[in-house]
Amino acid sequence: MSRMPSASAVIRDFLRNYEMLDRMWRYGIYSPLEILRQSLPGSLVHMLHFIDHVSSTLDRILVFDPALEAILYEQLGDVTRYRMAVDRQDRRHWAGISGYWYRKAADRNPNTGRIQHSLAVLSHSDALQKLFYLTKAFVCVQPLDGRRTIEISFNHWNGLALQRDSMATHFVVAHSVLLTDGSGERLNTLTNDFMSLLPMHIQRPSSRNQHEVYIMSCNIASVLGYGTPVYPHMADLFSKKQSSGTANESSSAMEKEDAIRLTFQILSVLLRYSSFPNAIPGIHISLAFLWRVSFHRSVMESLEATVPWQAVTGFLNSLFSHNTGFSRIQDEKFPIGEYETAPQLPEDFLIWGQVWSQFYYPNNFFKDTSGYGISIDEMDSEEVVRRHRCLWLGVQIAKFGRWITYS
Repeated sequence: MSRMPSASAVIRDFLRNYEMLDRMWRYGIYSPLEILRQSLPGSLVHMLHFIDHVSSTLDRILVFDPALEAILYEQLGDVTRYRMAVDRQDRRHWAGISGYWYRKAADRNPNTGRIQHSLAVLSHSDALQKLFYLTKAFVCVQPLDGRRTIEISFNHWNGLALQRDSMATHFVVAHSVLLTDGSGERLNTLTNDFMSLLPMHIQRPSSRNQHEVYIMSCNIASVLGYGTPVYPHMADLFSKKQSSGTANESSSAMEKEDAIRLTFQILSVLLRYSSFPNAIPGIHISLAFLWRVSFHRSVMESLEATVPWQAVTGFLNSLFSHNTGFSRIQDEKFPIGEYETAPQLPEDFLIWGQVWSQFYYPNNFFKDTSGYGISIDEMDSEEVVRRHRCLWLGVQIAKFGRWITYS
């Protein structure tokens, strides 16, 4: 009725004004699901029937009114997660479907940390991806609330490094120690072990798994102080395009000295192995972060001594070639392609919605989230776009006249 052409504005806005979908979820779906879950295994058959009924109902609403997709995608992901929890035989199948709905929900609600946390819960096979989604959930524009949520998420990782000798394991446990215990000998040991394993990982055959982006995104989250009393202040800073800065900002940032040191030690390794394609996306988002920090001088003052500026300069110089579009990298505007459209890179979607990246992208950059703004089918084409993006960021940082120069 609310979507009939003849309906009045009051009727059309009824669902939104009275939060009917949220109320339907809270009282008509979530509460019965929890009652059924608490009565397992006796209620298993009834729970499966109820999940199937709810899923088909939500699908019909979605078909009838696509404008509600931002809410319905997340609800479909939640319902399918219940199915995943009770259907042990097809757990992986249902996890894939739930992740599909959550990713569509994240495209419609990129600033919502709650959805990123749901994706973290589903990331069982990739520890780096799980840590990425978890940390992103707490540095989104609308972050997930709750220090206890972070601690619970990290608890099962504390002894992991003793069980498996892998780069990813050392990294996630190092972050667990960084967040829960702060500095210490264990953090130094884990960091050194991770740093010794990282070069081999970077040198693997070209991969689309975005591990280097996950790593640097997690590091940036730790620099911002996610899950600590520092974070709300840092989030407030980055919600503005720039700030004049106060002494209080610097002291807040410096509380994360170990995170800062870890972040730029890892960036140094990526820069050292920048001849390998896997390293460049991680360097790209690091440069984007440094550019955004440059607008908050007092925060940059707490980072600048640790940033490997000489290596950054050497990397940027290595990107110049005969087809470098100098007019594009010197322009104040975000670099665009030959069709006056800015192509989207895979890592753009990963940092989209994080509080620090708000002013990096132009308006409507993610208008079409079904794929790239311009199709980038060839790896070489993607590398050209990324190279120009890095050079543009380098030129913009150089314009501050403090850390690097461009002529």
